Amino acid sequence: MASRDREIESGEAIVTDGYCLPARHVVHTVGPQLRRGAEPTAKQTKQLAQCYRSVLDAVETLSAEPDGRKIVAFCGISTGLFAFPARDAAAIAVKAVAEWLENNEETSITDIIFNTFTDADHATYKETLASPPQTWTVCLPPSSPRADLPPFVQCDSLDRARQWLRSADSVVISAGAGLSASDGLDYTSQALFTKHFPGFLKYGLRTLYSVFGFTGWPTEQVRWGYYFTHLGMVRSWPESAMYRTLVSWLSKYGKNAHVRTSNADGLFIANGLPAERLSTPQGSYGVFQCLANCRPDATIFSAPLVADAQTSLDPVSQALTDPSKVPLCRFCGGKMNICVRAGHWFNETPFEEGEKKWKEFRQDILRHENKTTVVLELGVGMSTPGVLRWPNEDLVMRGGGRIKLVRVGLGPETAVPWDLEEDGLATSIDGDISGVVRELLA
Repeated sequence: MASRDREIESGEAIVTDGYCLPARHVVHTVGPQLRRGAEPTAKQTKQLAQCYRSVLDAVETLSAEPDGRKIVAFCGISTGLFAFPARDAAAIAVKAVAEWLENNEETSITDIIFNTFTDADHATYKETLASPPQTWTVCLPPSSPRADLPPFVQCDSLDRARQWLRSADSVVISAGAGLSASDGLDYTSQALFTKHFPGFLKYGLRTLYSVFGFTGWPTEQVRWGYYFTHLGMVRSWPESAMYRTLVSWLSKYGKNAHVRTSNADGLFIANGLPAERLSTPQGSYGVFQCLANCRPDATIFSAPLVADAQTSLDPVSQALTDPSKVPLCRFCGGKMNICVRAGHWFNETPFEEGEKKWKEFRQDILRHENKTTVVLELGVGMSTPGVLRWPNEDLVMRGGGRIKLVRVGLGPETAVPWDLEEDGLATSIDGDISGVVRELLA
């Protein structure tokens, strides 16, 4: 602005270098600013539309990537602090881009992305784009039944991982929260929580993750109303093509396969994995335990209690209406909880057999010098890296070149240690896990 000797007007756009960003250029624009809750005027609507046209005009003048592509990614202009209603802004954005494309049929721009940051914004754009402008031609692949599948993923690391897996003598699937999130069971999703747990919004809870460590339950009937609702949702979770693909693929390896997961949801078992092939160091929704951990056997299988409680959940508040169905420890009469590693009280006894089998499997792949192993890590982030992520890397480092790591996920957390990658012992695939699994194991 100093070099221009004036402020940027609403609807204008200027280009700067991308510097440290993963883009060669950044296009800056200024949209109209509204009072929170106000309806946009005709002038403000025109200004917002002009922002999109100005950005596209600016990008048109820039050089393409070496592969010929020219990509522009739009954020929700003016929808944050500038308070432009998100639904109106999405309609204006799509219409403005469509009109610009109609008037610039020979454009060199190959890709236009509407980047969303919240579940609500994603739903808004999905709805808006579901009814494209009349002048657009919607092109679907010939095999229309696959049109709803995740985007096709292809990269050098995918090819490398596929080759490693095809030649492996044994495999380990190491699964974190990102795997279940890819199947829709996303603990960070406000939309999921709002849909399944409306009765608990009044307590300030917004996501499944927000319940972790929550102590504001007014009564035990409310607390168990939540748990029984949560476990009932997981129990009825639809059969998953992604999990079925993984389980079917693992069956080819027989005893030379093991699944180790920090997820307590039981989706591997629900989709057909034999229990003897699984270890769950963080616990399981399938077990309740005494919250005081009064003795090692103070546990009970949860399934019968979950099934029995469903008819006693208030349809509005979702609280448990029958106090007799609140689980109590049969030994000390104290409170119970889902048996997951959420505090010092965690009872590891129900999972000792799984841990024993994992240690034996781990020792076996380290001991046999003629056996190659691939650790396929799916959706393991940095929230609890000491459970899966770091042990996986340690296993590779101790494997004498016979154990390799394939890390799959979204974003920077997908990166593998550079020294392991340099030595050809690890590779990463940044993409939607369900899509990667489909392409990797095809």
